Amino acid sequence: MKIAIVAAEMTPHAKAGGLADVIGALPAALTQRGAEVAVVIPGYRSALEKASCQRLPGELSVALGSRRESFRVRRGSGPGGVALYLIEHEGFFNRAGLYGEGGRDYADNLQRYLFFGRAAAVALAKHVHPDVIHSHDWHAAVLPIVIRADPALRETFARTASLFTIHNLAFQGIFDRGDYPLLNLDWSYFSIDCLEFYGRMNLMKGAVTLADAASTVSPTYAREVTSDPELGFGLEGVLRARGDRFMGILNGADYNEWNPAGDDYLAVHYGPRDADAGKLSCKEDLRSAVDIPDRDGRPLVGMVTRMTPQKGFDLLAQGIEELMSLDMQLVILGSGDPAVEEIFKQAQSRSGGKLRVILGFDNALAHKIQAGSDMFLMPSRFEPCGLTQMYALKYGTAPVVRATGGLADTVSEFDPRSGKGNGFVFHQYRHEDLLATLARAIAVYRQPSAWRRLRENGFAADFSWTRAADRYLEVFARLYAERVG
Repeated sequence: MKIAIVAAEMTPHAKAGGLADVIGALPAALTQRGAEVAVVIPGYRSALEKASCQRLPGELSVALGSRRESFRVRRGSGPGGVALYLIEHEGFFNRAGLYGEGGRDYADNLQRYLFFGRAAAVALAKHVHPDVIHSHDWHAAVLPIVIRADPALRETFARTASLFTIHNLAFQGIFDRGDYPLLNLDWSYFSIDCLEFYGRMNLMKGAVTLADAASTVSPTYAREVTSDPELGFGLEGVLRARGDRFMGILNGADYNEWNPAGDDYLAVHYGPRDADAGKLSCKEDLRSAVDIPDRDGRPLVGMVTRMTPQKGFDLLAQGIEELMSLDMQLVILGSGDPAVEEIFKQAQSRSGGKLRVILGFDNALAHKIQAGSDMFLMPSRFEPCGLTQMYALKYGTAPVVRATGGLADTVSEFDPRSGKGNGFVFHQYRHEDLLATLARAIAVYRQPSAWRRLRENGFAADFSWTRAADRYLEVFARLYAERVG
């Protein structure tokens, strides 16, 4: 089966969030299961610098409203040796950032990703001829829209199945009605059954309705967004209407990169058999790296995250003084809302060495936090899947999470009596529940034999991409069989 994966990010060539990790790992896993995979991403400056690729002959063009935009295609190799195609456009993609700079989105992001979707379709028709197109999030939503709604492309891709995957429903690609002509589609598609959304244009809605099927990145999140209007962001009815054509497939973790047995960023390598000594060395190294003192063997809690309400920082802010009174220390690596950043920088100054906040992102430090922490905190308001809790389990670091989305699918409450469970879980989105759960975790940490059992359970968890790849291949085969009749 020939599969084309289309997205706005792919590690290590272009990364702004977890989407890049998925697109960096899933294609290789599909390839290992026998599929022929090609990936299409924008030819960002960072991607062209990092990817070894050659420019293919010929210049192509697509319509963008009343004008045509020319582009070139470059071909190289992505992780696992998969074919990688980059859409090269000097004006749209030769920039310092992916989506914006200085905390602000680029003003022309709509035009950039309308162009990308159409250009990807043209490039796939010329160079790949896929059986299945798998598009991800609103930045790639134009592709499944135009291959069904544009008459010329509809004929070209008549025998190509389409799956659209949502990684975060909070970002849907919603723009003004006046921008619709940029799509170069008949106005009949600007309707309540397709792209119209409360008088505006919604690209994610269009992709969900026109793709052969839609999915999201965990079974629990799929249930949540079809039943809870707060999490459905206005699309819960649209997703429900798709019935079994909307499903949740849990993401995997890339254990080639995230594995303490071979992680080059760590002070020492370790595994289940030497976790006591290995994690102690990594904890000392982390303390040194972030300049946080040892406080009589207190547990060290880590976070690597965006500092936004979605990730639970309003809960942390509400209970910051009580949090600092717990018998623990907290290291946060992240950035986000400037007001939230300031709250935690101020809290650090009065924490007496119990809180360390590092603003920005540092990949090496992210690995050190996973290995050197005793617990990994994710108090998310919602979490479509989450990958860092999967990494934490692999590193023998106990996740402390709210039971939502993929967190509920991967972390279960540890019971010291039975020895079952791999972390600590709270359900209600209240800072009191978060604090009580951290207190439970600290109490178990003080029981060495119970803590070792908990850690062993984490090491034993397997969230490799093989499982997810098999599930995707099942879906691709079904959609393709239906498409070709």
